[in-house]
Amino acid sequence: MTSSAQTVVFLHGIGAGPDSWNAQIAGLPEGLIGIAPRIAGLIDADGEGFSLSAAATAVRDELDRHGVERAHLCGLSLGGMVATRFAIDYPDSVSSLVLSGSQVHPNPALMRVQNAIMPILPAKLVAQPGMSKQRMLAVLHAVGQTDFRNELSQITVPTLVCCGEKDRANIPAARELAAGISGADLQLVPGVGHEWNVQQPEEFSRRLNAFYGRLLQL
Repeated sequence: MTSSAQTVVFLHGIGAGPDSWNAQIAGLPEGLIGIAPRIAGLIDADGEGFSLSAAATAVRDELDRHGVERAHLCGLSLGGMVATRFAIDYPDSVSSLVLSGSQVHPNPALMRVQNAIMPILPAKLVAQPGMSKQRMLAVLHAVGQTDFRNELSQITVPTLVCCGEKDRANIPAARELAAGISGADLQLVPGVGHEWNVQQPEEFSRRLNAFYGRLLQL
């Protein structure tokens, strides 16, 4: 790493963790360094309940600890929603966005079905280590209340929106994100599902690094 290296913040989904980004961090091109903080509010030990705003503030605090004023943000699923919230709340702190399998305004009908199923499933099937079923339901409730539709136009940084073609539930949101963020590039990725950063890490890194390569040449 050099003193001029730019920082990429990788933000994971609900059922994953920072290590889900190991391949992408290791594969970043010269001039970029990656960090993958744990999203705040997802485990019981974090205390107060989860909110996207609080999670975004925790990302800003993490950047402060690293002495970073501006960073590129790459988020998948819930991580993409936190990255979107961060870009809206801290516009001077974000250089670019990569959003994969993210959401704008989750489908109320799908959220009702999900919330009905979750309480009857064993906790180990629906929650990550350290997250109780009650915490999981609280996170899902916060996600279900999210509505970025009137705020996306505030995002002006270069943005790449991705979604696996097998991740059909999130394709409408990907199109909406790309349409709502000025100049955003939409890529629907053949043959991959939701967590394709882990399932197809080389392809994820290839598209990610092509995006960053164009930015670094500007």
